[in-house]
Amino acid sequence: MRYLVILIVVMVVCTSCKNKSNYFEIKGKILHAKGTKLSLKQLVIGNQNPVLLDTATINKDGSFDLKTFMPFDQALFVLSIEKGPDVYLINDVPNINLNLDIDHYKQYTIEGSPSSKELHSFLDAYSTNYQTVVEKVSAYDSIQKTEASDSVVQIYKDNKEAALKTVNDLISANVQSSLNPALKSYLLAKAFATMDKASIAKLLSATKEQYKNYTPINFLDKIITQQLKETPAPYALLNKQAPSFSMTDNYNRPFVLDSLKGKYVLLDFWASWCKPCREENPNVEKAYRLYRKRDFTIISVSLDSNMHEWKKALDDDNLYWQNVADFKEWKSPVVDKYKITALPFNVLLDTTGKIIAADLRGRDLTMKLNEVLPKIDSRY
Repeated sequence: MRYLVILIVVMVVCTSCKNKSNYFEIKGKILHAKGTKLSLKQLVIGNQNPVLLDTATINKDGSFDLKTFMPFDQALFVLSIEKGPDVYLINDVPNINLNLDIDHYKQYTIEGSPSSKELHSFLDAYSTNYQTVVEKVSAYDSIQKTEASDSVVQIYKDNKEAALKTVNDLISANVQSSLNPALKSYLLAKAFATMDKASIAKLLSATKEQYKNYTPINFLDKIITQQLKETPAPYALLNKQAPSFSMTDNYNRPFVLDSLKGKYVLLDFWASWCKPCREENPNVEKAYRLYRKRDFTIISVSLDSNMHEWKKALDDDNLYWQNVADFKEWKSPVVDKYKITALPFNVLLDTTGKIIAADLRGRDLTMKLNEVLPKIDSRY
């Protein structure tokens, strides 16, 4: 699973909610520290190097004091402890008191900053739940590479989706409840790792209405807008009736698509000269072998021009279901009807002839069939 990592939050100029004080001070106690040095940095969107603002030394009694001039407004900061953990803070107030025991660092306390407390609470829940996502995604990726049945793989997929939903629900709830723009932008940046683009865009749209001039939120909005532009459009015929067509099959019998209503049908578009098609054919054969008894069939539609090469490929690849062709290659009417731009390509029809999925490959094909096809009563 590939995640987009966004580095969080930027040097902010926020004219709508400026602090009255022009400084930001963090003090408190750090017990059982393994080192003595501290640094305060501001995190910057799109920059891997946080901005260093101040340094300090932990006193013998554990006390410390960091103070920096603040000509800008609310943002996200990280207090880095030598040989210890980082603590994330938000300057929603000019003075924050932090007490932390390195031996129990997750239980640190913050006084004076409601937004920093919210952030601490979020990170506690997020770290545990995100680790679960990593584990479930890894397990799902691994099981797909085995010969496990689709039903077993589906269990792993459901576990992965449940873990992702937990994390995404946590992010969404905190974005909606938070009243701090810096915290909202941090949460929204976190969402890029686990949430779908449309959901992120929806959260950002609502947040922009609240903080129209807040730089980090506008920056993230530009990123998601660009990503949505680059996302391929859904297949145009999805959830529409499959266009009717007729051809002749490999036994010289007439074939009409409408004759198969009442069955789930995979229309598999391919050609003998198409190397990726030939490489995918074993997966198509497996799908037919596993699911042909569950009201399912395959019609392989060839874009070949040579009958001999087509029939030889049928034998070589063991394509023993109904195959049709008109030997017109890319001039075949099905190319325009089904908006085919590359091979291999397929569409899955339900029993009414409606297209319910498209371009399914490998394990995705058999998983989809296992999901939608009627189950067989195991008693018979």
